Amino acid sequence: MNMKSVMIFDPNDTDEQTVTKFMNWMRDNHSAVGDRNVPNAQETQEYLRRYTG
Repeated sequence: MNMKSVMIFDPNDTDEQTVTKFMNWMRDNHSAVGDRNVPNAQETQEYLRRYTG
């Protein structure tokens, strides 16, 4: 689709690991944040339902 990047959080990660992943993602994908091609929560859920069957 039109997604540029996806951030996946693992529930088994510690808070520190989650923050580190998020900060790395923000650093590497800062131009994608706020981009109209990045799906909102509803669009993401629909995408996942469609493709993870």
